[in-house]
Amino acid sequence: MYLNNITGWKSWFTVASSTLEFRSGLSRQGVIKARNELKQLGYIDFKTNGRSATSYHMKPLMQGSVQPSLQGSVQDSLQPSLHDGLQGSVQNSSALYKQNKTKQNKTNNSDKSQATRHHTQQKFADDSVEMQLAMYLFSKIKENNPEHKELTDSQKQKWADSIRLMIERDDRSPKQIKNMVDWCQADDFWRQNILSTAKLRKQYDTMAPRAMKEWQRKQPVTVNFEDDDWFRR
Repeated sequence: MYLNNITGWKSWFTVASSTLEFRSGLSRQGVIKARNELKQLGYIDFKTNGRSATSYHMKPLMQGSVQPSLQGSVQDSLQPSLHDGLQGSVQNSSALYKQNKTKQNKTNNSDKSQATRHHTQQKFADDSVEMQLAMYLFSKIKENNPEHKELTDSQKQKWADSIRLMIERDDRSPKQIKNMVDWCQADDFWRQNILSTAKLRKQYDTMAPRAMKEWQRKQPVTVNFEDDDWFRR
């Protein structure tokens, strides 16, 4: 009903199965089963269009528009999984609308590489390694400068994406990155210059020799430096 409302309550409108899966939390088979049940109950109609999005029709829910034998049977007939999956979708309707608008705006940008589009849309969860390392750097920056502005959600995603690039493209381990964060934010010069994960990535190779030298200088004389790697401790 929400998606039909966005279309201006067209008699027939199309919706991709992936959208229904995302909004309801159901699997592809779950969506197919649910829509078949709704059609049998007389609440919707639909027709498949090959590989294109399926067309849907919302039937009026006014009294008398549904067969008497089916009236009042919705709550008992629909599977609990469908109810749970759809519950809360209205609260997220604004996000879905923005998502759909974004997809429409990107339709004519087919010349851009798929890899680029994938990573710009990628979302990093709060408990992901990338986001945790990004926020770890930010916490160190805040310790050095409590008046530093807070990051927006968009900025947090960009910071996490720079960490992703360090891991995937630069072959840095999460432990190496954390160690470098600790070192640069303790250094009088570099903590004034490394104020983002993008800058951390850019200056990593420049800082690494000095960081290694200082670490080795602090080790006991008996340590065999050829066997110990500060970056992988």
